[in-house]
Amino acid sequence: MEKWFKVHSVSSAIGRSMVLILFMASLIALVAMVTLFYSVPDAKAINLSGSLRMQAYRMAYEIEQGQPVLGRLDQFEQTLHAAELQETQRWITPASLRRTYGEVLLQWQVMREHIENATPRRYTDNTEQFVAAIDDFVNQMQYHVEFKVRMLALAEGLGLLSIITIAWFTVRFTRQQVVAPLNQLVYCARQIQRQEFDLTLPPHCENELGELSGAFVTMADELGKLYRELESKVEEKTAKLQQANDTLSFLYSTAQKLHAAPLSRRTLLKLLERAAAHQHIDHIRLTRFEHNAMPDYITGRKGWPGDLDSMVSFHLQMDEQEYGRLDVISSHPIDERLMKNFSMLLAQVLHKDQTLLQHQRLLLMEERAVIARELHDSLAQALSYLKIQSTLLKRAFAKGESGKTEAAMQQIDEGLSSAYTQLRELLGTFRLSIGDANLGEAIRVMLEQLKPQTQAEIGLHYGLTDTDLEAGQHIHILQLIREAVLNAIKHANAQVIAVSCETLANGNIQVQISDDGVGIGIASSAVNHYGLSIMNERASKLHGLLTISEQPPRGTCVHLTFPTSLTRDA
Repeated sequence: MEKWFKVHSVSSAIGRSMVLILFMASLIALVAMVTLFYSVPDAKAINLSGSLRMQAYRMAYEIEQGQPVLGRLDQFEQTLHAAELQETQRWITPASLRRTYGEVLLQWQVMREHIENATPRRYTDNTEQFVAAIDDFVNQMQYHVEFKVRMLALAEGLGLLSIITIAWFTVRFTRQQVVAPLNQLVYCARQIQRQEFDLTLPPHCENELGELSGAFVTMADELGKLYRELESKVEEKTAKLQQANDTLSFLYSTAQKLHAAPLSRRTLLKLLERAAAHQHIDHIRLTRFEHNAMPDYITGRKGWPGDLDSMVSFHLQMDEQEYGRLDVISSHPIDERLMKNFSMLLAQVLHKDQTLLQHQRLLLMEERAVIARELHDSLAQALSYLKIQSTLLKRAFAKGESGKTEAAMQQIDEGLSSAYTQLRELLGTFRLSIGDANLGEAIRVMLEQLKPQTQAEIGLHYGLTDTDLEAGQHIHILQLIREAVLNAIKHANAQVIAVSCETLANGNIQVQISDDGVGIGIASSAVNHYGLSIMNERASKLHGLLTISEQPPRGTCVHLTFPTSLTRDA
């Protein structure tokens, strides 16, 4: 892998190009610096060589004027042998320049000998030739400097051209090997964002981007597979959720139909038909088990076949009691979980139906017991009293005691009237309690029946809930209120009669009947008053306290308080 990257790496190729460009730029700068460094003395050398020509002419002029020129010789020698002119003798300078400089030196030796040998005339005669040698030297130096400048310009141009060429190839290589694959990868990435996983990439290149493209294609293929798998799973989950929703809807509607109306054979048959249609069941049958009764078969969906090899049974059990069995025959797969829940709903409803039937029977027995107790406490005592009076009448009649006979007959007549009145009250009370089990509504109906018997305004404030009272307490409260209201109608001459039933803060029940009549007077203390004794007896059966008192400025108040079952148990 390391060898592969050394040969085919895009980053290495671009790095080598950058290094080469940097090398070329550095080389050009180095050549320019070296050329400039060695060209610094050239200007001074040209100036000095030019001054040699001027000094040669000056010495020729002074010789012609007859002036001494020996002092000028040292100055000319210093200029001729200056360090800047000595640089022309290096090996890197052209041979022609070195040769012309040597010729200038040789001719100067001759010219110096003419001056030193006192033959200045010969100096002046050879001055033109000597100056021509100096001019040739100056021209050679100029050519040399110009050559260096041209070479420097050529080197700079070649270097710049090389850098531009390398940069162009680098840019072209980058566009082909980096930019184009990256643009293709970006386009493929956008395809993946659009959930298009069938990618089209250029041929695989042997570099990092080629490796990245191959990995990208592989990743896209894996993503496509994963996406398709997820789509299939989502579809599968959606189908399961839809099935679960259908199941819940079926069970919910089944529960609604089972609890919305009384249970009947027709209702069960419709539910069986609906379950068979929902699960594509061929044959379905419900068998009901009842106590001490033959099983009841409810068959739906094309009757019941004789072949029972493929039958599947679901038992309808509730609280370890079996209420029936659901038998199913189907050529299609059925949802056993759904059928078990359906069987559970049927079991709950059958359990509720039997429990409700048993509860109704218990209520009927309790109602009969209440009626029997009421008859025993009222009519039975009245009849016993009449039987005693009848025995006394027979004895008085046999003895011929007319006074006792008349008294006994009067007692029997009063007893019969009282018994008849009690019978009518019991009949009215039982009609109310049986016709409507709600105590508040029963009291309202009872008061409506009593309103035609009086001009007084009868009002009711009922603040009890259905859970405050037991079923057996309804009769006592209703009879007590009826007796108190009847007493107020018959004896109080009242304008307003108010009845109130409410729950106190301590949990006890308070019943109060008040009027604005003439008052009860001494009637409350009469031990033989039959209506008051019955009211006291009912209060004792309620485990309560009954008080009858006058309320200022006028009127009577019958006040009853008794505990509920919860407060009594506490």
